Order: sequence, then C-alpha cells, then structure tokens
Amino acid sequence: MDTTMAIPVRRALRNLGLNIRAARLRRRIPMSIVAERASISRATLDKIEKGEGGVSIGSYATVL
Repeated sequence: MDTTMAIPVRRALRNLGLNIRAARLRRRIPMSIVAERASISRATLDKIEKGEGGVSIGSYATVL
C-alpha cells in the first residue's frame, strides 16, 4: 500500500475493499466471474479487495 496516502484514505480504501469482498462472498460469486464482468484481471480484483491504493478509482467503481 502507498505509504504517502493519508491514514483516513488508507482506512477508507481498506474498508471499501473488505465490503466488496464480503458482498462477493455473500453472493457466492467467484473472483474470476467478478473480474471478467468488470473487465479487469483477477490480480486487480485481489488488490481492490485488499484496498490497495494503486488501483484506479474507475476499477473500484466498475466492480461496485
């Protein structure tokens, strides 16, 4: 994770990622399906679910 980001921003991204992961698991949708529907790689989806800051906000929005 980018250490130059403010702590509240890092915390918000982490929470968003955890919420995205929880929603995916509740619906029992595999990562591969979500990634395919969002036109991103599984690696990018993994980064989103971990709340990493190096992922574009557009990718977060597409997954949502």
